[in-house]
Amino acid sequence: MDRDRKEISRRSFLGRGMAGIVGAGIGIAGADKVLGSPLMQEGKEAAKPQILEYRPLGSTGWKVSDISFGNARMQEPGQLEYAIERGINYVDTARQYFDMEVVVGKIFPAKRDKLYVTTKLEPELFTAETTVKQITTALEESLGRLNTDHVDCCLIHSVGDPNLGGLERIQNPAIPEAFEKAKKAGKILGWGASSHGPKMIEEFNWLLDNTDLDMIMPGMNFLTKGLEPVLTKAKKKGVAVVAMKSLSAARKIDYSEYMKDGRTARQALTKWMLAQPNIDTICISMGTIEDIDELVAVSGRTDMSMKERNVLEGYCGLLGSDYCRPGCDGCFDSCPKDVPVHDILRYRLYFNNYGREKYAMSRYAKLPESRQAGQCASCAGLCTSSCPYGIDIRSKLIRAHDELAV
Repeated sequence: MDRDRKEISRRSFLGRGMAGIVGAGIGIAGADKVLGSPLMQEGKEAAKPQILEYRPLGSTGWKVSDISFGNARMQEPGQLEYAIERGINYVDTARQYFDMEVVVGKIFPAKRDKLYVTTKLEPELFTAETTVKQITTALEESLGRLNTDHVDCCLIHSVGDPNLGGLERIQNPAIPEAFEKAKKAGKILGWGASSHGPKMIEEFNWLLDNTDLDMIMPGMNFLTKGLEPVLTKAKKKGVAVVAMKSLSAARKIDYSEYMKDGRTARQALTKWMLAQPNIDTICISMGTIEDIDELVAVSGRTDMSMKERNVLEGYCGLLGSDYCRPGCDGCFDSCPKDVPVHDILRYRLYFNNYGREKYAMSRYAKLPESRQAGQCASCAGLCTSSCPYGIDIRSKLIRAHDELAV
């Protein structure tokens, strides 16, 4: 009966997303853990986009879809099932993504062997004093929520964020000890770290030079600069590289001018990312069935037409002086009041673009008043003058306070 209810729920979800979609199922092909080639199916389903390229994921032994599934915005498991049917075999989640671990867990164990699964433990867990037991307990809780006995890779969430601590935070020897213990117990196959913070490059370099981590997940996109040496180092060590924050198109900017001829700006951005060296897969949050089809349609495509290059240039022109890049620390030490610019702008992004208003406001409310952006109205704006991209940070902070303050 439970199985019947789940299938009905799934059909209902797919029907709401796109009428007439019929599920298609994909199998595993052999010992190298590669999902089978996209199935050729009859009728309308044959026209559905499929993943066309599977890339080695570092030294893990897996080959994963070049476009992978980030589930920060997933509403119910039917969406992930549809992504699997399109050929996606990598899914990323995190404890911090509300109940997304639970949502992913609803398709297990039936789909477990078809997926490479990563989760990320809460950023605040990792300090210079964190113990092996605390990390082990957090991992066990995530496994329970995911309804599985193991994850393929467990990540430290948000390294490179100075508001969570400096290098001493990731230099804690309990971190590799806990993960190695989990490996031996079969609870994880590997471990790694994610970041889009201002000290991302510095802390990824330290981890690559001083630990045996298996994966890094950097925030990077068409506008990000300076990560190339880190990616090259990871590739040489056999460390998997999973790009995230690759579609700055999540922002509310009218780029309809660049969405003609049946193509979209997001497809052009994705193709550009696929063409970059040393990236194993691109992890993208997909909120709808249409998102999945749009992005899977460019799997295996690295060719860039002149029109698409013009799209990127035009898109960059719209966004270039408005977008705060992952890994940039240009304004980091500029504020005399120690206002956490990166955090507040990220909360504003959650509020305005991700539909997470209450969460954004709750995070902002945790800041002491002396570090909130209400005081920016009477400031000279040293943050703005220090920005290498000419972003009017002061104005953004003032607007953020108006939106986020309770």
